[in-house]
Amino acid sequence: MRWISRILITTILSVAVALALSLLVQLDGHVSVFGTVKAGPVNENNVVDVVSKMQLHLRIRRVEISHSSISIDLLASKVTENADLMSDLYEIPKTIFASSTNINQVLVRVLDGSKEPGASAQLIIASDARRERWLPNEPRLKPQGAEELQSYLDSHYRITYTPRWQERLKEKTPG
Repeated sequence: MRWISRILITTILSVAVALALSLLVQLDGHVSVFGTVKAGPVNENNVVDVVSKMQLHLRIRRVEISHSSISIDLLASKVTENADLMSDLYEIPKTIFASSTNINQVLVRVLDGSKEPGASAQLIIASDARRERWLPNEPRLKPQGAEELQSYLDSHYRITYTPRWQERLKEKTPG
């Protein structure tokens, strides 16, 4: 007889937990088990939220949004590794395109922030990323290393290298 009461109690508790969980979901219809982020329009009100989610190596100098494009200026120091710089150029368009529905162009400029105070920062490298060249369904594996990142960026986006970039390459190359 004891086993019948145990089965009955277990059944009643199981039904109660199932009902409680179903009521909990009905109270808040936005509950999601895995918390997927939906893409939405990026505008002046939420651009800070979108940009702050990116884990960048370089400091952000300026962000400007207009219609369907966003421009971001980054500051690189003398000790900034080229792999970190390329990683940021890869990460910014990927994040912006994945989290927005209205941005079709991402312009990124990397400026040399290692100059004397008061002097204007020189352009090192610029990227023009277009949504139609972005592949949202490509493998989630991020290219590794500066050369692989640079190859990916050159093949998917329009990258402009300045003479200052060539100087940085010579400075960073031993020999």
